[in-house]
Amino acid sequence: MKDLIDESPAEVATIRSLRQEDVDQVVKIDAASTGRHRPRYFELMLQRALKFAGLQVSLVAEMDGRVVGYLIGSLFYGEYGLIEPSASIDAIGVADDVRRQRVAHALMSEFRENVGAIGATSIRTEANWDHFDLLAFLASEGFSPSRRLCLETSVDITKPRV
Repeated sequence: MKDLIDESPAEVATIRSLRQEDVDQVVKIDAASTGRHRPRYFELMLQRALKFAGLQVSLVAEMDGRVVGYLIGSLFYGEYGLIEPSASIDAIGVADDVRRQRVAHALMSEFRENVGAIGATSIRTEANWDHFDLLAFLASEGFSPSRRLCLETSVDITKPRV
């Protein structure tokens, strides 16, 4: 039997558009990975991706009729003063039992193809600096630190500003 790691991403899983009925499986994959059960978060994210996005670019990966991965993305035609179309990966996840079988690469390959076909020139995402597996995956997909910095501040108005 051929080693799955040597297969091209297209041979690993069937990639299709995300559907509303996928939310339970997406929540299950996320909960197994993060240890947090966030059904409302994903319901809202899927609602935005499916109902309010001009173009649907979010995907799931299926193996043997089961959702084993997801990539929730967005498309922007300019943001933060930039005028070029860009895509964003809002969430990505793969079921524990199929990790290291190129499912995430298959999702990324299809996502790149889809957003590239509609004019996106770049893909952006964020990751926690200590989420090493995700950072390694993103690096293998060609991601690198951006010239733009992600900044944050507390909403606590009692904290003095310097």
